[in-house]
Formats: sequence, C-alpha cells, structure tokens
Amino acid sequence: MPRSRLGPLAIESKLGDHPSQSAVWRAVHVQLKRAVAVKVFAAPFGGTPEARSAFAREWEVLKQIQHPAIVRCYGGGFEEAEAYLAHELIEGPTLSSELERRTRLPWETVLDLAEALIAALQLLHEKQLVYGVFQPRKILFAGLSPVLIDVRADRVASLFRTNRPPTPQEVSFWPPELAEDSNAFSVSGDLYSLGATLYTALTGRFAVSGTSVEEVKGNTLYELPQSPASIVMDCPVWLDKLVMQLLEKNPAERPHGAAAVSLALQEVRRRSMSRVGVAEHVSQGFSPLNVTDQKERDEARILLGHGALEFDKDEVVDSPAWHDQPLFLIAGLFVVCFMFAYTFWPLNETQMRAKAEELLARENRNAMNKAKVSYLMPMLDKYPDGAHVDWAREQIDHVNMLQAENVLSVKLQRNIPLTHEGERLYAEAHQFERFGDTATALDRYRSMETLLADDEKYEPFVNLARRQIVLIEEEGSEQGEAARIIQVKLDQAEEFYESGKGVAARKIWYSVVELYGNNGNVAPLVAKAQKRLANEGNEGEESSP
Repeated sequence: MPRSRLGPLAIESKLGDHPSQSAVWRAVHVQLKRAVAVKVFAAPFGGTPEARSAFAREWEVLKQIQHPAIVRCYGGGFEEAEAYLAHELIEGPTLSSELERRTRLPWETVLDLAEALIAALQLLHEKQLVYGVFQPRKILFAGLSPVLIDVRADRVASLFRTNRPPTPQEVSFWPPELAEDSNAFSVSGDLYSLGATLYTALTGRFAVSGTSVEEVKGNTLYELPQSPASIVMDCPVWLDKLVMQLLEKNPAERPHGAAAVSLALQEVRRRSMSRVGVAEHVSQGFSPLNVTDQKERDEARILLGHGALEFDKDEVVDSPAWHDQPLFLIAGLFVVCFMFAYTFWPLNETQMRAKAEELLARENRNAMNKAKVSYLMPMLDKYPDGAHVDWAREQIDHVNMLQAENVLSVKLQRNIPLTHEGERLYAEAHQFERFGDTATALDRYRSMETLLADDEKYEPFVNLARRQIVLIEEEGSEQGEAARIIQVKLDQAEEFYESGKGVAARKIWYSVVELYGNNGNVAPLVAKAQKRLANEGNEGEESSP
C-alpha cells in the first residue's frame, strides 16, 4: 500500500503475527483520535460501481454485528484502487501465536474458547452469514476473552478480498468439501473448521498432515486424525467425542448446527465438572454424543483398567473371578473410603497456605484467582485470628490489584468507558509514565493515595499507584520539569519528521496535545505541537489530487 493516509485514517504500521504477509494496518482516525485496525483490499481500477455498492452494503451489514466474541466493524471506504474496512483494534496475541509459544492449551481453556466461539458462530449463522474458515490466526485474545476477527458478509462474490495464496497450515483447517471447491463455504464447513481449530489447540497438532497445499488438500478428503484423548490423556472423553464429530468427512454426520454444538459443550462442561466416570458415560449414554459402537465401549473399558470382554452365548461362568470375591470388594471399598476421607478432609491453616502458595507461584491470573477463592478467603473466614492472616490479606490485595490492572488494560484496548475515578486517575498517571514524564506521573500516583486511600472500593488502584511509586523511585529517575520533558519529545519528533518518519512524529505531537492540553504552564509547547499537526494536515491536503 505504502501511504501515510487512507481516507480519514493516518496509517502507522502493519499488524499480524507475520506483518510482511499481512494486509492489516494499525491506523488512527484523525478527527476522532481513535486507534483502529484497517484491512486493505486491492482491486483493478478500484472495482466497478456495482462492486463498490455491494461492498458498501456489506460493511453496513458488518456494522450491525455486535457480540463480545466478534470484533467490531466501524465501516469502510475507497481510496483510488483500494478498498478498506476499519475494525476495533485489539492488540492481544492470536491463538496461533499462543500455540507457537505453548504448543497446546489445557482442555479447560479449550472448552472456554469453544463456548465463546460457538456463541459467535451461532449469531453469524442466525444472520445468514457464513464465516468461511475458522483458524487460530483469526482469533485474538482481549485479556482472557477470545475475539473472532475478519468477519465478511460475502467472501465468494466480493471483488474486494485478499488474493494471497494459502499456506499448507491454513489449508489444514479447510473442510473436505472446500478442498474440492474453493467457493463451497457452508454452515457445516464452519463447524468442521471450528473442530480443526479446537483439535490443534488441544493436541498441538494439525488435524490433517502434509507439507504442500496439494498434499494437504488430498489428505483432507481421506486422512482420519488420531483422537485428542489418545494424545492428551486428561482430555475428557466427551470433549474428545465432540471434536471428532465436528471433524467428520461427511457434512451430514457433523452436528446439525451451532446451537447443537453449544448444547453439546454445555453437556461436556456439566459432565466434566461433575466428574462423571467413563463407565457411566458408556453405560447410560450421552445425549449429544452417544457412544453406540461396541469397539468404543471396549475402549472405554480399557481406560478403566479392564479388557474388552467377549462371551459366547453358551458359555457358563461357574464362579466369580478373584477380584469379584466379597473380601476383595470389601477391602477395595475400605481403601476407597480412606482415600476419599484423606482427599476431602478439611485442610488446616498451614495446609491451606501451602496450597495457595503453590497456585500463586504459577503467576497466571487463573491460578491466582483460584488461590484467592479456594484458599485465601476461606482462610480468613475459618481462621480469623490465625498465624497466616496478615499474609493471606496481603496476597488477596495483590491478586485484586492484578485483576484490576488486567480489567483496565482490556477496557483501554477495546475503548470501553472507564467506570470510576480509580480507573480514570490510574490510566491518566500511567499514560504520563509511558510518555516519559515520571515527575508528573509520581505526582498523579501520590494524589491517588491522598484522594482514594480511605475508600475500600478504590483499594486495588491505590495499591497499583503505590507499586508504581516504588518502581519509579527505585529506578532513581531524575524528576525534571514537564516543560523539559515535552521539549525533548518535540525535538525527537522533529528528528523523526526530517528523516521521513512522519507517523512517529505525529504520534509524539498527538501525545503532547492529549496529555498536556489542559496544562497552562506548558501552553506554548502544546501550541507548537498543535501547529505542527495543523501544518502537516495542510501539506497532506495540498499534495492530494
């Protein structure tokens, strides 16, 4: 593309796991001063008037789609031989990059992921929209929440679409019918691609093998993947069964729709959380995912530690085997009762602290929240005068602080309005710190202590402010005047501009105006930044045709 403006948008840099291959750019809406992600489509001579009208109708449809797991579309436009769609900017990692970093995800995380994505898919299908091909690089994480990107109303007929050839890895998520006809998008195909995505997230492997596009296409038609439960031993049999049903080669043998998959996932969660055994699953059945095949029953028995049992019709069993003798069964029952009592006997204070420390040491939000809910808070309730009370309160404050910071980060990334003074003041102070003005940041953090310390509602943000005060003071940063900081930044912007880095220069000028626009002590410097932005805008208009 390369250009610095696209309609009302100032283009900054490419986005995506592999920017050199991406058609998505980070941009700023000049009038609204809002960061967006913009996807650019090239078409010969800008497309026909009919194609442009169809594309305009499409983005009006996309603007109406609102769902927590679907990226917002703000609209689109045309610029010379290009068209574009502007979307909400989400700067979290993709599922693809997470799998590159971690190989695979725990089945609990995959279940959470599946529930969010099937809800998004169900909404699209209800609006008569087919997504196309689910795959990990099309799923971003906003905090812990998955968000589906690159939704289109018409992938087949639209002239405005990317023409980059697919990679073998991307083709591995195609349903068999799409491998035979590249325009055969369907609801059933969406479900297959979802199953392939869940399979990769569970196992760290692709559902279909191959080193070239043609090889993968051929294997998609015939190759049967190994079941997730045989690769990941803790994967529940019910989740395994659902994923394999989604990966059926025959579309008629897949679930009937997103609603059916949603119900099946609810059943998977209920069965998994209630710890229902595989034996009950086989003997009683599982409504969305029935195991009816004798071979599958035998496999379930093997998982329980028994072999597949076969009896001739005329065979007579004279006496029970040794492991069915009453004494053995009574002894086994005694062992089970002992283990049950050992497992569920209430923990003492020291044991609860040890469990909490084990979870806190993992340093991830899910484990920390579990430590807080399952051990730290019960410690305070059960042992209010115990030896570890102060430690437990300190850890709860720490977890609350990190949770508040994460929620604020997600709100800022997704342009969600801040709800109270704690969020607003901390976000403002942190912005000064990121800009490099540690003196002003320290003043703002300290003012949070003065203003909010007596209100329990704001305690997590007061603790965040105290943390940042300590960090800044430990770094020994010089506390210069705000004017000196701004002047240094303005000089840096001029250097960027002279060397042809106009986007970086504009970013600094915008930051000066946004951060210090209401500060009368530095008004001349703010005016200088505003003037440079105005001049740059005028130059852009004069140079445009």
